[in-house]
Amino acid sequence: RERIKILFKKIEDVIKYLDPQYIDRMAVPDTMKLQFILAEEQAIPARAALLEQVKNLQPILDSTSIQAVPDHAAKLQRLSQIHIQQQEKRHDLTDSVKTLLEDYNKMTLLLSKQFVQWNEILTRLEVAKQAKPVAE
Repeated sequence: RERIKILFKKIEDVIKYLDPQYIDRMAVPDTMKLQFILAEEQAIPARAALLEQVKNLQPILDSTSIQAVPDHAAKLQRLSQIHIQQQEKRHDLTDSVKTLLEDYNKMTLLLSKQFVQWNEILTRLEVAKQAKPVAE
């Protein structure tokens, strides 16, 4: 009988040592725990308010709409793929429009230069034409 009592005592000790919080209790003295609590004293009411808000919103989290979210995962995946494809198309289209605008700007610049050259040629011809009748 005495051996059984000793065995039970050892089992209780083993269970106590296996408790994950045992090391925390041994490693952190109560005064240090008190300092942690006092350091967080100002944040505790805010956290309590947030917990109260979560408690008040719990019916929404338990609603059938939220519970059905996993059922819509496949549809969301498909829509995500479509969205990625659309983004790629948009990128390609943006590049095409950019290229077209650059070509348009180059063409406009070349036409402007050509008009300036023609204007200079016409001006020289008009000056030459006006100079000829005076010479006659």
